[in-house]
Amino acid sequence: MLCDDIRERLDSVWEGHQPAEVSEHLAACAACSRYLRDLRLVRSGFDLWRREAVPEPSLGFAERLVRQLGEVTRAPSVADFFERVGRRVVYATLALTLLVLLGLALPSTGPVRGLGTADLQLPSQEASLAYSDPMGETAALESPEVAPVQAPAPAATDEVK
Repeated sequence: MLCDDIRERLDSVWEGHQPAEVSEHLAACAACSRYLRDLRLVRSGFDLWRREAVPEPSLGFAERLVRQLGEVTRAPSVADFFERVGRRVVYATLALTLLVLLGLALPSTGPVRGLGTADLQLPSQEASLAYSDPMGETAALESPEVAPVQAPAPAATDEVK
């Protein structure tokens, strides 16, 4: 016989006499012998527990019990937790949606965003169309009343070069 079958039979024939095949298996199998010993210890512990007298409740037991049960009902429940988490998810979703909408609505340039590549190319195109005059000679020739600006002379220093 298998050990599982023997263990089931031990539970069912606890009160009565064990068959010969169960006794033979218990003599040969150490694991089933230990199982029978543990089963006897547990059952004897339950018997001792059953014989012990039930303690009487102390004075004020019912009042304390009712008070503690009232405190349990005021404790936060799982539904409250999920409601708070749900609210935070909704608020976070609204904030992200607002940021996306602002990102789409703001112009591509301005104080919030820097210059775009199109803005950088436009002045260079305009500069290529204008006449290149690095010295400013054409402006001085066209308006005689405007004298060219002279650069100030370097300041004299006492250092020897």
